[in-house]
Amino acid sequence: MITIEMLPILMKIAAKLDLAPIIERVKGADIFEAATDKSEIIKQLSREKLGFLAGEVLSEILPQLGRIADDLPLFVSVYKEVTLDEAKKLDAAEVINEIINDQGIRSFFSRAIRKKVEQTH
Repeated sequence: MITIEMLPILMKIAAKLDLAPIIERVKGADIFEAATDKSEIIKQLSREKLGFLAGEVLSEILPQLGRIADDLPLFVSVYKEVTLDEAKKLDAAEVINEIINDQGIRSFFSRAIRKKVEQTH
């Protein structure tokens, strides 16, 4: 779930990330076969395809972590409802895994990527 407090931080993070390589990588992945509309695309998203898509997105975002380094501890603090100092000490792999699997956050970034795709056409 994305809280009101998280929203400005997520928007700041999304604004700093270069989503163009992600969009190109997803377009080139050809995971949607012959889908003609959004409902078809959703039906075709098997677990394997979703995992592949997540991997593609992560492989493009991870090199950009430096751009959002200052925003991450604050976001984790708000997300985990802990102090900033406590957030800095959390296990990064566990927190990243939790965030990646958060449906609200995935939905937020899916919409952001979709919006960028629509702007490029």
